[in-house]
Amino acid sequence: MKDFKIENIDIKITDEAAGQINLIKEHDFTVSDKIFRLKVDGKGCNGFDYALGFTEKNDDDIIIKLSSDIQVHLDPFTAYYAQNGEIDYIFDHENNTEGFYFENKNEKNYRGKFFKNEEKLPPQSLLN
Repeated sequence: MKDFKIENIDIKITDEAAGQINLIKEHDFTVSDKIFRLKVDGKGCNGFDYALGFTEKNDDDIIIKLSSDIQVHLDPFTAYYAQNGEIDYIFDHENNTEGFYFENKNEKNYRGKFFKNEEKLPPQSLLN
C-alpha cells in the first residue's frame, strides 16, 4: 500500500446517505458553511472507528466527489487508510440505531497490531 495515489481512492455513497446529507444541508442552517467529512476516529482490535459529519474545512483536505452534488473531505491519514469503502446511513428503529456509517472494504488489513508491519504505514510525506 506504499503506492498511495489520490486517484485510487474509491469511496461510494448509498442513496440513503446522499439523501440524508442533502436533507441536513437543506434544513439545518448551522451546517451551511460546513463540509461533510470522513475521519478515522480511533482504533480498536477490530480495526478503525470512523466519524462522519459536518465540520470545518482544513487546508490539507483531500476532496472526493461522491455524486454530482456531494463531496467528502478526508485528512491525509484517513485517505490513506480509507481508500476503498462505502458511506451509508442507518436508520434502525428496532435497535435504536441512527447515523452515518463507513464500511472500509480493506478493514481486515488494519486489525490487531498491524502498525508493527511497516508496509502498512503511510508514507511520512502524508503525515507532515
